[in-house]
Amino acid sequence: MLSYQKQYERLQAMTGDSDTASTTLFKAFLNEGSRKCYNIAYKENLLATATDLTEDSVYSYPLPAKCGKIDTVKVVVSSTPYPILEFTGSDDQWNALLNDGSESDMPDYYRQKANTIEFYPTFASAGNTITYRFKTKIKDMTADDYTTGNITTLANGGTAVTGSGTTWTAAMVGRYFKIDSDGVWYEIAGRSGNGAITLARQYEGTAIVAGSESYTIGEMNLLDESYSDTPIFYALYFYYLQKENTNMANTYFNLLPPELRINMLKEDSSETVSGVLSDEPINILNKNDYPLNLS
Repeated sequence: MLSYQKQYERLQAMTGDSDTASTTLFKAFLNEGSRKCYNIAYKENLLATATDLTEDSVYSYPLPAKCGKIDTVKVVVSSTPYPILEFTGSDDQWNALLNDGSESDMPDYYRQKANTIEFYPTFASAGNTITYRFKTKIKDMTADDYTTGNITTLANGGTAVTGSGTTWTAAMVGRYFKIDSDGVWYEIAGRSGNGAITLARQYEGTAIVAGSESYTIGEMNLLDESYSDTPIFYALYFYYLQKENTNMANTYFNLLPPELRINMLKEDSSETVSGVLSDEPINILNKNDYPLNLS
């Protein structure tokens, strides 16, 4: 698992190019590649949940700022969860449903808008819990590693981290922390001072008591290990395209996951020759299926 800084430093080392302009491109391509991977990946670690309470005769509710595509929705009424299905019809059909004035504690359908979610029928009463399960929005990485100071206290099985000579900020919440000698990354869940942060899960390494351990706080993408190298290969592909080195570009293109390569080819086709690729399934004929009853 590489931090944002370690990713672009690896690109500099692999290309032998640490020019400022190239580094700026590396950073942009890393973020773009991360987004491309994120869009095709469906992993539990990419999903988050949030809750809201129903209101009497209200059909539209704001979504959390980090909410991307909704996966599932349910409402709990009298301790019983009721799943709500996504409406897949047209906007006109949806608006026609909303206009009929129906109300229920257990809506049949939801429809996700840009920053809101709507329900049909409209909720009939207040106080029931709605639970959303959704893909979190990915944000561009911008922060270099932070390594100033050292760690003085961190208990095995604990989550409280104490630092000396550190200036930890609120912006570091959501980034990842590791003791350098341990090497395992832990998400930062909170920060209460320049020398005090809280981990999202219990520390499993060797306890630090009145110590002086080096550490790293790094910004990470949300991708799991199966996609960890993909943003780097993606950046290298576009780097060598710009250098007009097609052999190297093709090498890194072929290291990308097949589903990403297909999406990139589709995007390239839509921008150049309309209709070359289609979403229609391709039927492969079996040469052993001989035609019958031709007489």
